[in-house]
Amino acid sequence: MTTAAAEPSPGPLPGLSFEGMAIGLLFVAVAFRALLMPAQNDTFWHLRAGADIWRTGHAPLTDSYSFTISGLRWPDHEWLWQAFVYGCHRLGGMPLVSLAAGAFVIGAVVLVYRLMVGPRITRFILLVAAVAPASCVWALRPQVVTIFALVLLVWLLGRERLRPIPFLFLIWANLHAGVLFGGVVLVAALAAAALRWRRHRGAEDRRHLEDRRRLVGLAVVLPLAGLATCATPLGLGLYRFVWEGTSHAQTAWITEWQPTLPTGALGATFWVVAGAFAIIWAKRWRTLIDGPADGWIDWLVASATWALLPFAFRSLRNIPPFLMLAAPTASRLLGAGFRFRLPGRGTAPPPSPDHPRLNLILLSGAGAVAAAIVGLAWTTGAKPLNWHPIGDGALAAVRACDGPLYNRYDEGGYLIWFAPEKKVFIDSRHDPYPLAFQQEAIAVQNGEQPYRPLFEIWRIRCAFLPTDAPIVGTLRAAGWSSRFQDQNWTVLARSPAP
Repeated sequence: MTTAAAEPSPGPLPGLSFEGMAIGLLFVAVAFRALLMPAQNDTFWHLRAGADIWRTGHAPLTDSYSFTISGLRWPDHEWLWQAFVYGCHRLGGMPLVSLAAGAFVIGAVVLVYRLMVGPRITRFILLVAAVAPASCVWALRPQVVTIFALVLLVWLLGRERLRPIPFLFLIWANLHAGVLFGGVVLVAALAAAALRWRRHRGAEDRRHLEDRRRLVGLAVVLPLAGLATCATPLGLGLYRFVWEGTSHAQTAWITEWQPTLPTGALGATFWVVAGAFAIIWAKRWRTLIDGPADGWIDWLVASATWALLPFAFRSLRNIPPFLMLAAPTASRLLGAGFRFRLPGRGTAPPPSPDHPRLNLILLSGAGAVAAAIVGLAWTTGAKPLNWHPIGDGALAAVRACDGPLYNRYDEGGYLIWFAPEKKVFIDSRHDPYPLAFQQEAIAVQNGEQPYRPLFEIWRIRCAFLPTDAPIVGTLRAAGWSSRFQDQNWTVLARSPAP
């Protein structure tokens, strides 16, 4: 008697699982947001500096964009970003600038996902909790480089690829001063390696030898990375500049440098995420410390996250680096088998029928719609992108101004790029401006001090201001005449003395 051969079980249906579709939709959303990052006033003075670097062949280290500090030292530590972003603009305009900046953010999120463990739905939830608040401060500025470089550094350290790290620091230091976060992570990694070596010191086995080799390697890489960081136009002065610059910015009441308090939407969200992270750590830290012998990457991401947390509390702009590492740390604390479940349900419900082909169609459709919207926004220069913040009429009125021009801190960067023939009063390059001057200028624009003494010192004859700025009414009441006005901008001229 013969038995019939068992029929092979059907393989997985072509397409995507629901969890795969969810992750795909998350990355579509990340790419959509990253490729539509708005330009800010900083974006445009970076472009102007980049154009000057291409023209002259060297980084500008003295101011030539203002009439108030012309010739003073400007510690331009972001010269490589400026040259890069202007090169993109020269080749493909603002769309290529947006694509390049968006690529840094997308690459960072991809690496964060690869650093995570656990089921896809768990990674999805943790990644949303981290990326959603971080995306609120994405903009066309060199900070996007630090987001990517920081995660890349952790990825290299986790895979113990130490040789590229000094070169990474060399490039990073000339792109953005956030390279000091990289130094913090390297120190944290060295401390974690020392703790692991001490913890396993009594065991003469492969684990102990690996811990000792890793500790020696990091002890060599750390000073090499520090030396590479000094290979900038500022040399050793980069460290002093960053410390003084951040203190200067906080004193001048620049919003993004202020301590992270739970008063605004971003600050409140950060406090919730940081609190949830602390709770997860308190409940699960032993699973990480007592994990497998090859659990170096768990120690690494945890130590790096904790090292960056004080900086996130110190200022709003430091929130994204912490969040990018908090997600993989939380996933590793929860463990590879952890799944989020609804309260009161001890076991997972029976799986519902999946529709892989439909999932793939939905993901493809969402990707196509997102790409079409991005393409349309780039083609039309949609207003939220802020690629053209000042109209031709306002620019013509600015160029026609007779005499020194007054502008506020937040608008100087626009004029540096769009009206390069007109030197500005102040702009958001807070580094070269003396602190006392910056404080007085901001006090005047906020209405905390009278404008007349400052205007008399600098012989101000014209003013370029947002139409809703309180000082517009003050100047009009003092007899200043309107040269241009629309719903966004007003250009005023001082009336001749009788």
